Amino acid sequence: MNGPHLQLEVYPDAGAACRMAAQRLAQALAQGGTAALAGGNTPRPAYHLLAEMELPWPAITLVPTDERCVPPDHPERNDRMLAEALGDRGYRLVRLPAELGPEQGAREAEALVAPLVPFRVVLLGLGEDGHTASLFPGHPALEATGLVAPVRRAPKPPPERITLTLRALSQTETALLLVTGASKREALRRLLTGDDLPPRRLTVPTLTILADREAADAMEA
Repeated sequence: MNGPHLQLEVYPDAGAACRMAAQRLAQALAQGGTAALAGGNTPRPAYHLLAEMELPWPAITLVPTDERCVPPDHPERNDRMLAEALGDRGYRLVRLPAELGPEQGAREAEALVAPLVPFRVVLLGLGEDGHTASLFPGHPALEATGLVAPVRRAPKPPPERITLTLRALSQTETALLLVTGASKREALRRLLTGDDLPPRRLTVPTLTILADREAADAMEA
């Protein structure tokens, strides 16, 4: 199917891929601006590296690409992970009110996100099933027309979430997809060979994929 041009960059290991992700984020935010950042464990090392860089932190706004409908202090919150990984650098962190539940949380988050687009940079991840943010293959949230969508019955726990939509994530100067580890190999192969996975539905001109050799091994064999 049609979609963004996929530009694959392969690095020797996950550490090198994360270092490049941090460098690309720093380049995009060198003059300040807003970034939408993936949660989960994969990008955490990149955020630790980013935190060590000299940037105009008070001029930077960060927002998670998605959030789990759990209490604000829950260890699985993406905003909590971002705050812990980056530390106190003076940036503004926009917290999506997912604790209100999918529908109300998405409605209130819409008002928070609207002034933030277009983003300077978006960093996404890729799940083993091909999802990105909390946009899962075949899920109704893929068809959402707003900037933030409620998610119920997500195939990966927790089942209730809110997520930035394809419309929101596509409004960016730079779109990055960080993919590391052998467990992501099949999803990356499917993405690169044309399967209708959520990242292919982005309307950005180019999606730059930062992959480690383990994840990209199937494409290089």
